[in-house]
Amino acid sequence: MIFANHAHIFEESVRPEGSITALLHQLDECGIDKAVCFAPFSSYFSGEAGKQNLWLAKEIRNNERLLGFGTIDFGYGHLAEQVQEIRECGLVGIKMHPAFQRFRVDGDNACEVYAEAEKQGLPISFHTGIHWHRISSYNTLLYDEVAYRFPKLKISMEHVGGYSFFNEAVAVMCNNKENVFGGLTSVFDREMNKYWYLGKEKVKDLWWLTGVERSVFGLDFPYNTAEQTKKDIQSIKECLSEMGYGKQEEDMVFGGNLLRLIGK
Repeated sequence: MIFANHAHIFEESVRPEGSITALLHQLDECGIDKAVCFAPFSSYFSGEAGKQNLWLAKEIRNNERLLGFGTIDFGYGHLAEQVQEIRECGLVGIKMHPAFQRFRVDGDNACEVYAEAEKQGLPISFHTGIHWHRISSYNTLLYDEVAYRFPKLKISMEHVGGYSFFNEAVAVMCNNKENVFGGLTSVFDREMNKYWYLGKEKVKDLWWLTGVERSVFGLDFPYNTAEQTKKDIQSIKECLSEMGYGKQEEDMVFGGNLLRLIGK
């Protein structure tokens, strides 16, 4: 079974190629059984402010193949209440993007979210790596502070820092062995994903330093095509084989570690 993280979901009227129907089609094409999908950020949601999580929860409620992560609307306010609502409506985690959402990783507003997420048992999946906002606000080493201050909060560093901040992301993972995971998302395609590209040798370096127990396969749907996703799956299998890993480790990367991240 493959259980994948990191599918961005949009209303069909906003972005049809990012709809739930399109996601399910890609899962079928790639031989993926289940996926975690992210609610749209408020700037991509046509409905009422702060209601994107309720929308996603309703859309996937009867679909056994999909689990959902909510998003936070910092402009809407009521941050702790938003986290509580994410839990209450049946979503199992939170997606946060400091550069896109323009918040500081260790800022007061963000820490209010982390504290409530830790209390509610909700993991957080962060974008890491360069993303056209002031780097001082989302410097990869700041995640070490988050892991230190909220030791029961599980976090996933998607893209493992990307091309520019891979070493820093690995440092955070090595320094926090219980609660920090690395998202193998958009890390193998040098041309299409150059800012998040790691390549096979860096992925193997990651496993040499951390083991495979905290690496999570991600889709980056709809930004990656089905063809790219199939290539990513094959690249991970090749890396595992080249390091002498077998089915047990493959099962970890392709779903087992994600289940531990979300507490299932």
